[in-house]
Amino acid sequence: MTSISANDIPPFVDILHDVAQGSDLDLLLHTPGGDVDQAERIVFLCRKRVGAGAFRVVVPDSAKSAGTLIAIAADSIVMGDPSELGPIDPQVTITTANGESMTRPAQSFLDGLREIVDAAENELSAAYFPLLDKLDPALIDFCRKALMRSERFAEKFLAKHMLKDEPPEKAKQVAHALNDVEKHLSHGAVIDAEDAIRTGLRVELLPPHHDLWQAYWRLYCDMRLSLTSGSSRLYEGRTASLTL
Repeated sequence: MTSISANDIPPFVDILHDVAQGSDLDLLLHTPGGDVDQAERIVFLCRKRVGAGAFRVVVPDSAKSAGTLIAIAADSIVMGDPSELGPIDPQVTITTANGESMTRPAQSFLDGLREIVDAAENELSAAYFPLLDKLDPALIDFCRKALMRSERFAEKFLAKHMLKDEPPEKAKQVAHALNDVEKHLSHGAVIDAEDAIRTGLRVELLPPHHDLWQAYWRLYCDMRLSLTSGSSRLYEGRTASLTL
C-alpha cells in the first residue's frame, strides 16, 4: 500500500548500479501509484541506464496511476491474466474542515466547480454563496495543471519510445484515453491486458501456463511473502535485495 515517492530514488539508484550501461532492462513493477514527478525520475534513471537497449516493464499484478505512467514509458509491457494498469488522472489531497486528509480526483474538483457555477448562473440563490466562498482558486488551478501534467508525461514518452513508429497523433490519443475520467469513471478502474492493447499500448500478453509467465508469477509471489507488512517496500536486483 506504499506510494511512489522520493524515498524510492536512493535504493532504486543502488540496484541500477548493477546494470551495465546500454543493457536491456526488465523492471518488475507492482505499485498502487504515487508521485508523478518521482515516477518520471525513475523513468529517466532507467532510460539513461538502458541507452539504446530495450526497456520492458513486467506487471505481474498491479501498476496503477503513476505506476501506469512508468509502464507506458517503456518500449513494451509484459502482462498476464491478473495484470492491471489504471487511469492516469491525478489525485489531489486536501485537508477537510475537521483536519482530516482526503484524496479526490483532480477532475472531480473541476466538475464540482462547473456544477456549482452552472447552478448559480441559472438560479442566483443565497444558498450558493457559502459554496462559492469556499472555492480555492489556487486549488482549481492546481487541478487543471495536474491533469495537463499527467497527460503530457504520457504523450511525451509514448511518442519517444513505445509508439515512436506510429503517427504523432497516436501518442496524443492514447495519452488522452488513459487520462479520460469520463471514460473510466473511477481512478481505480481496471485496464487489463486486452483493454491496454485496444487502447493502443504495446503489450506482450503471456498465457497463464507460459513458462516465462509462471516464472514471473513465482518471483512476484515470493516477493510478496517476504514482506512483513503492507507498508513495506522491496527493491531487488541480481546482487542486492533491499527492504524498507
